[in-house]
Formats: sequence, structure tokens, C-alpha cells
Amino acid sequence: MANELEIGFYQPGDEEGILDLFHRTFPKIPREMEDWRWEYQRNPFASPLIALARANGKVVGQEAYFAVPMKTGASRVIGGQSVDTMVDPACRGQGVFKKLVLATFQEGARRKIPLYYGFPNRNSYHGYIRRFGWVEVGKVARLLKVLDLGAALRGRLPSPTLAHLAGTVAKPLLWAYFSGRGKREEGFSLHPIQRFGADTDALWQVLRERCRFAVEKECDYLNWRYLDHPSAGYKAWALGEKGALRGFAVTRTVDLAYRLGSVGELFVERWDPRLANIFLTLLLDQFHREKAAIVASWLMMHSPLLPSYRENGFRVRSLNQPLIAYSPDGSIDHTALGVLEDWYITSGDYDMF
Repeated sequence: MANELEIGFYQPGDEEGILDLFHRTFPKIPREMEDWRWEYQRNPFASPLIALARANGKVVGQEAYFAVPMKTGASRVIGGQSVDTMVDPACRGQGVFKKLVLATFQEGARRKIPLYYGFPNRNSYHGYIRRFGWVEVGKVARLLKVLDLGAALRGRLPSPTLAHLAGTVAKPLLWAYFSGRGKREEGFSLHPIQRFGADTDALWQVLRERCRFAVEKECDYLNWRYLDHPSAGYKAWALGEKGALRGFAVTRTVDLAYRLGSVGELFVERWDPRLANIFLTLLLDQFHREKAAIVASWLMMHSPLLPSYRENGFRVRSLNQPLIAYSPDGSIDHTALGVLEDWYITSGDYDMF
């Protein structure tokens, strides 16, 4: 099969073959054609970069990037997020991944794309870093807060009796571990956002000055990424005080073995910890109403919001998800890309949120 391998780029009509490969590679992750069209064809920022490997006319490998508006220094550029890297199990060990990555490097340079970023899994991480010159920016923390220990245990343990016994023993310890004071003040309210607009843009324009590298959280991106998604069920929230916008957030609740809530985005005026604390407290009330057993979020350890998460009972569950970056056109020095404190990354910047 290696002698018949062809490397090329996406052409209209390849969608079915790409989805078929996705379902073979990631059988537990749902993906419909509408999801694919939203992510790649209805992306408002630029055409996707999708390198494909074919064997006997069948799609057997992919290296893909969808366009993302990014802040790099003082500039707003269109970068790319690495997503959906996959090679058919029958074709692994034949250099397919290497050929696809090199093809996207060349095409990215031709298109003058200044920046790629991604969150590789364990299998692809060493290839990107050691073989292809990507830079590891650092690790992103996963934070958890348990809201309903019994429901979480029932979803993870095979026996309801065992879950009950484990909950009885562990509940006092876990309750103390995940307890938080939160913060409630009169005059603040949580209300849904139907569409992001000028008010959230104005808030973001002040916040963006804190970071050198970040996904731009302006309304064109936020509306496409969250509110136009065909199936994910994201919810956007505003923190209001006497009619004024003090912050905005995006959340999601899904049914797994238990009901999992996630905070994908959370921004408050001037990165104010008091406002962040109030906002998180109100969001946790909402997750309680949605019967979430656990609430999760990704955060960088230097985030100014981390103390507010901890104040509300979130704890760092792991610190092992690498963030990597690469400049295809060479316009950004890789030494600069590797400074973790210059980046601001959220759960929503990961395509699996």
C-alpha cells in the first residue's frame, strides 16, 4: 500500500472519505456531516488547510488546520489550529504522518500563515516536537469541581451499592477538598447571550492587551465558534450589574458516564478577581440547575482567574496537556513562541470542547 500512497489536498467531494476515516480512527467521538461543514466550510476566516493521504482512492490519512483569528503581539492575524490528525491503522508505520505534516508546512508557508497551534495527544507529540521542529509552549491545567459525588460515582462504578459505600466513605473528605466560599453580591445577575456583539468586543479589547499570543475573542469568532455550532449545545452568558456588562462566559453540559459541565470561556472586566468570583458562583448555580455532577475547565497556571476558580472550589486535576506552536512562514521567532506566560489559552481554544 505504501507504493500506492498519494499525498494531496482536500477537494470538494472528499468529505465522505474524511468522515469515514474519522469514525474509524475515533469511534467514540460523534461527528456528523453538518459538524464537518461548520468547522471547515462555514469557517468565516479562511479556507481550511487539509492534507490528505490516499491509497487506491481511499482516504487513509489527514493533517488538518482550521482558520482561527489570533493575536500575535500588536497584530491580528489568521492562524491555524491543528485538528483531526489521523492515519488509518492499516497504514501506520509507513511514513504517512511525516508526509502529511511536511505537506502542510509547505502549503502554510505558501499561504503565508504566521502561526499554527495545537494540543497533541501522546502519540503525535514527539513527532511534532522532535521531528518537525514545533515548540512546546507549556502545559495547560485541567481543573475540576465535584458538585454531586453520588452521581459521579454511580457513573464510574459498576455497582450502585459499591458507589453508595464509596460515597459514604469519601464524601466528607472530597467535600472538604472541593469546598469553596464563592462570592455573592446583590445587583449582579446571570443572563443568556443570544449573539455576541459590540459590548463583548469592547470588553475583550481591554483584556487582550495582557497577552502576546491568544485566540481573538471578538464577536465574529465567538458567534461562529459557539452560537452557530450545529450540535454542541453551547450556552453563552453575561455577567450584568445594573444593566452594564461586567463579563461573559461560554459553558456546555453533556451526558457521559455522569453529567459533565464545562466552562469554555470566562472573561471579566479588567481581569477583576472579585467579578470573576461572583461570575463563577453564579455559573455554578446554573450547573446545579442543569444537574451536573462535575464541572471542568482548562486554564493556564499563570491565568489571573486561577485564584477565583480555587476560591470557588475548583482543584487542579492534571497538568499534562501540552500546548505546541509553529510558525509556517517563519515570521515569528520560535524562541518567542515558547514563552508560556505570553500565551492565554482557554478550554474553548481546544476543538474537543
